[in-house]
Formats: sequence, C-alpha cells, structure tokens
Amino acid sequence: MPRAPEVKPHIKMVIWGRAAGRCQFRHCGRELDHDLIAGHATQSKGYIAHIVASSPDGARGDPNMSSDRLNAPENLMLLCDDHHKAVDHPSTRDAYPVSDLLEMKRQQEDHVRRMLMPRSIATHMLQVSAPIGPNETAIPFEDCMDAAVEMHALADIKPSEAKIRGMRHRETDPGYYETELRRLRQAYDQEIHWGFEAGRIQHLSVFGLAPQPLLIELGRLISDISPARVFQRHREPIPAWSWPNDAEDPLRFELVRGAPGPKTVALKLSVTAAIDDRRVRSVLGPDASIWEIRSDRLGANVLRNEADLSGYRDLVGTAFDEIRRLHGSDARLSVFPAAPNACAIEFGRRWQPRAHLPFDIYDEIPGQGFVWAHRVEDEVAPSARAAGEPAYALPMRRG
Repeated sequence: MPRAPEVKPHIKMVIWGRAAGRCQFRHCGRELDHDLIAGHATQSKGYIAHIVASSPDGARGDPNMSSDRLNAPENLMLLCDDHHKAVDHPSTRDAYPVSDLLEMKRQQEDHVRRMLMPRSIATHMLQVSAPIGPNETAIPFEDCMDAAVEMHALADIKPSEAKIRGMRHRETDPGYYETELRRLRQAYDQEIHWGFEAGRIQHLSVFGLAPQPLLIELGRLISDISPARVFQRHREPIPAWSWPNDAEDPLRFELVRGAPGPKTVALKLSVTAAIDDRRVRSVLGPDASIWEIRSDRLGANVLRNEADLSGYRDLVGTAFDEIRRLHGSDARLSVFPAAPNACAIEFGRRWQPRAHLPFDIYDEIPGQGFVWAHRVEDEVAPSARAAGEPAYALPMRRG
C-alpha cells in the first residue's frame, strides 16, 4: 500500500488546537508555537505525528488502515522534535505501542479541555505542607492544578504556599507549634486574607499535608465564611489529589455523646484510627466527659467521596453546639484528632468564634502519646493588629 497523502491544513489546525500548541508526549507539554508566532514556520519544532504510521512500513504501520483513517485527527498527535524522533526511530519506536500513544493523546486533550471549560468563578490554589514525623511531604503543583480545574478556572497559575521546609524542625521539638503556627498565620494574612478583602481572591482550592494541629488552625483561618473547596491526598489506586468519588457506599459519621455535666470535655475524631478512652483519660483525668465523632469504617484511605465531607462537617457543628449547651460556656474542651487531612481542615473551618467553645488540640507523638499542641480561641482585638502585634494570641505550651 502506498504512503498516505499529506495531512490537510484544516486537520493540522484541529490537532494544534486540541493540543493547545503543546507536545502531547506524557509529562512533556513543551510549548511549540513560538517559532510560528515569530514568523519562522519552517523552523517550527512542532510535528504532526502519525500514531499508526502513514506508510505500512513505518512505525506501527498497518496495511489494512485506509488513508482517510490514517490522516484522521484520532490518529494524529502533536509532538516536539525530541519526542517525534523517539517514537519513530527504529531503535526506540517499539517502546511506544499504539495504545500508549493514544492514551497520551487522550489524557493531554482531556486536560486541555478541562482547563479551558467556561466556569463562573475562578479559584486560587493554597498549598500548606510540612514534614510529618520522619517523612518529608511535597504537594506537586501539577496534581493540584488537575484537581482544581475539574470545577473551576485557575485565577492564578502560581499557588500560594505556606511550606515548612526541611526536617530539622519537627513537631517533637519544644516550641515547634508556637513557631510554625505564627508562620502559618503570617503567610495566610499576607497571601490570602488581604486577597479576600481586596476582592482579588474569590474562591480557594485548599491542599494540606501537615501535622493535624496545623491543618485545624488552617481551617480556622479560612473559616466557613470564605468560599473554599478542600482536597484530600489519595494513595490508591495512584497517588493523586483529585477526589476519586469511587466508593460505592458513602462514609457515614456518628456522634457519640459523653456524659453531661463535667467541665473537662474531650472530643475524639476517629476516622483513620480508633482512640482508646484510656489514652484520653491519662491526659485529662478520670472524670473527663468523652465525646466522639467516628466513621463507620476506619483507615487512612476511607475518605474517597467528596460528598462525604458534608456529613462530617455538619456533625462537627452539631458536636460544638451540644458540648457548649450540655457542659456550659466555662467548660474546657480538648480535641484528639485521628482523621484525614481534609477532615482536620474542615473541623477548623466549622468552628465559630464566640458561638463555640475554645479548644485545646492534642497531637499524637510516637513514643509519647498525645501531647498538647496549641489552643484555638478568638482573635485578639483588631487594635493589636494595627499596633503591629501578632494577629493571634499564642498561649504558653503546657506539659
């Protein structure tokens, strides 16, 4: 069979348009339109490549495929010079079967389509990360962008970051939370708070990977007044920040109420793991009233449907309301979290100053058990902010 004729100009335009002028090879994305814009079309580094070769003797050739199908948009992809050579060169082309190239093309075109969908509101990405125990954490920008653009356009291609770098400062160190909470609050004030005030930010996409006391405080800073969508990192089937929404049974949450009356109150958040009451009483004493928000399944990867967060968030509000009603406004509330990061952030968002009790957060430290981390309470007076004082009261760390 002879070689298929040259690809028609209008088909080339379709391929360039669907690819948004970028190489469609996996993880490349090189912009290929610069030479065209500069008027040097003959020097362009972008190539319309055949997935099934235009000749039966070419890479992945098929003598039974008609010339119309060979030159159809479904069989063509846009590649940079390097990857065009790689997929067609005799020494490497066997590494790129038709199925792989079709999948690369599909994924890249789907990504472009999601990015360019018309949306009513643009979102600003906020990444908060810190080492957790002995593990470094990282939040890849590309993963966050893929997750955020499922529902929103991006307001800014550069995310705001509050990142605690390096392993030298860990949550086991004295003064860790005093220092890192101050940094988190300052970063939020500078990057986000004034953005909302000025109207520059209308919506947040929130990605948090840090010790839970920091994430609860992050949620408090955002509050449920600010429009936001909170994401959870999922480990299976592949690590990603997009909500998989693949759990057939919703994750159900239950509020287990403690004995009314005592002024020492504990609230356990049992989603990733169960928390034994004895561990709580060893910290707060034998007379503490222990409440619990627990899920019907436990584990690090049980929160897979975004809609399940709504039920959790509503139950958090109910718990705050009932604890204050049954124990009084002078009760001392302590929170013991074992929950996904998205739940920790939403817990902080649901708390309302003056309507709910202030609370202490205990962090679980390997080898030490639950240790007091910090206290969530109302902001200091605005005059303190104007005078240059810290925007939030920082209580002394208790043993």
